[in-house]
Amino acid sequence: MEANTVNVASSFYKNFLKKAEECHTGMNSAFASDSWNMAVIAAVHCGISAADALTVKHLGLRNSGSRHEAVIKLLSKLNLPEIGKKNQQLSNLLRIKSTAEYEEKLMSKSDASDALRDAERFYKWVKEVLGE
Repeated sequence: MEANTVNVASSFYKNFLKKAEECHTGMNSAFASDSWNMAVIAAVHCGISAADALTVKHLGLRNSGSRHEAVIKLLSKLNLPEIGKKNQQLSNLLRIKSTAEYEEKLMSKSDASDALRDAERFYKWVKEVLGE
């Protein structure tokens, strides 16, 4: 086991996928109601939960550190098709996480559009890889 990871039985990947699905629904609903901050936050967590579903299923591990970027390193171990592009989409989401959740800056419609695009693409890819 690596630093900042926890062992998780691979069967629990479905729980993380369920969380990703709920965040996916929430991000779209928030966007539709012009709630840009919530849309971005839900998009970020959709990506994080989707990534956890993938690493739990294939590695029996999930990132547990405060630096979510460590999940990129775990995903890279999977050697999956398009992993470089997908890691970039997840990185885009992780980069905006602190700003959306903790800083005084409000998210714009453009921020929300970008986050939803990346989350949508990453989430759909994870579902395909998992055969869901």
